[in-house]
Amino acid sequence: MDYLIDFILLALIYVFFFYRKWKKEPKRELLMNTIMYIYIVMVLFVTLMPFTIPLGATNHLFMETANFIPFRDLLLHYDGALKGIFLNIIMMVPFGFLYPIIKKGKKSIFRTVALAFLFSLAIECSQLLTVWWGGLNQRTFDVTDLITNTFGGMIGYLIFVAVRPERHYDF
Repeated sequence: MDYLIDFILLALIYVFFFYRKWKKEPKRELLMNTIMYIYIVMVLFVTLMPFTIPLGATNHLFMETANFIPFRDLLLHYDGALKGIFLNIIMMVPFGFLYPIIKKGKKSIFRTVALAFLFSLAIECSQLLTVWWGGLNQRTFDVTDLITNTFGGMIGYLIFVAVRPERHYDF
């Protein structure tokens, strides 16, 4: 039920805010912007949903749940660490590919990778805050996720450049 409420809220945001703004653009741009919006909703689904509403902060020591050691799980041979790294990279490839399509005049690798980093940082910080709020979301801040997500955004940009070699792109 929590997920249904979240999806309804995100659909309403799309219809009443983004679609109204984007419907004035050519059909191709409306389609690409909508695909990017759906992609972001799906990332939120796997990283943050269901959204929890904090009813008051708890005394939970949320910093104890965070991982600030890069690739700690892999170094400690935790089960599923390699799979997690791979999935985090794959999750952000579409961002690195779609962003330069949507922002036609701003196609530098630096801008795309920086925004992939900021998007990932926002997700990781949100996960950290849900622990602090005592929410049901058991995900935590992990610097490895930040690194691998950013790398995924870079790979997506490189795929974008490889698929569209006839145009000039800044590196």
